[in-house]
Amino acid sequence: MQKGERKPKRMSLIEFSDKYGKEEFCRQDLWKRRLEIGFECPKCYDNRGHILEKDFTWQCKGCKYQIGLTANTVFDNSKLELRKWYLASFLLVSSKAGISAKELQSQIGVTYKTAWYVHRRLREAMQTANEKYKLEGVVAMDESYFTGRKNSADTPLKRGRGTNKSRVIVAVSLTDDGKPKYVRMKVVENFRAKTVENFAEKYIEKGSKIITDGFKSYKSQPLKNDYFVEYDVVSASDPLSKLKWLHTLISNAKAFILGTFHGLKSQDLQLYLDEFCYRFNRRYIPHLTFDKLINSAIITPSIGYYKE
Repeated sequence: MQKGERKPKRMSLIEFSDKYGKEEFCRQDLWKRRLEIGFECPKCYDNRGHILEKDFTWQCKGCKYQIGLTANTVFDNSKLELRKWYLASFLLVSSKAGISAKELQSQIGVTYKTAWYVHRRLREAMQTANEKYKLEGVVAMDESYFTGRKNSADTPLKRGRGTNKSRVIVAVSLTDDGKPKYVRMKVVENFRAKTVENFAEKYIEKGSKIITDGFKSYKSQPLKNDYFVEYDVVSASDPLSKLKWLHTLISNAKAFILGTFHGLKSQDLQLYLDEFCYRFNRRYIPHLTFDKLINSAIITPSIGYYKE
């Protein structure tokens, strides 16, 4: 976005209610989106078929398999009304600080368990959206630690790279003047060179310039073969540090998680980081975040409710 250019406004609650306040409105909207995205038969993988408009159903031309309105989407296998799914999606992307499952429970009128499940499913859709893109150009990269990993009574908390907390690799692409463009965060088991290499291969375009600190895992030959690696050894608090924006985003992500969500479990951390990245990467298009989330929900299969 150019300097001085006004950011488009997101849809208001009144506008949302007028457009999606009734179940039939949501069903028609979802069907229209599915037709635009297209269908593929999960049985024979044929994309040719017939539209049964009355029943919101697509029928495969080859094997006659039928796909219903919510089949193979985030909304599948759910008794919850579609209008509540849509409202939950709108609330999730409209709140600057995020929305807890407890608050979502109150807003859409469901049990806490259902609200938690809806929240988790929609974060899966955000993860799907994030996976479509890679960082490129100049990319700052470093590692950090987040709360969430369980510790046994016999294992005292540690500091530094030997900590018991969850390990996260963070990368952010930068503009020509060093400001952040897009960010990716990934929970990992360790910070070994192979883990760093795998992260870079999956999330950063080859040939990009990676700026990082002097940690040995960033000095591996495979990483240097695919990327231009520059080492920024000044303190992150130094105004001249090229990693200052990356560490600012890490602090913001921690505040986002701790400020809105309490009792975070380590197995949930990745989805919370995905939500943070989804929000940040679309900060200049707030008027499109709802539509993009619904479209991602259409191509994201539903998940099961795991037990603790």
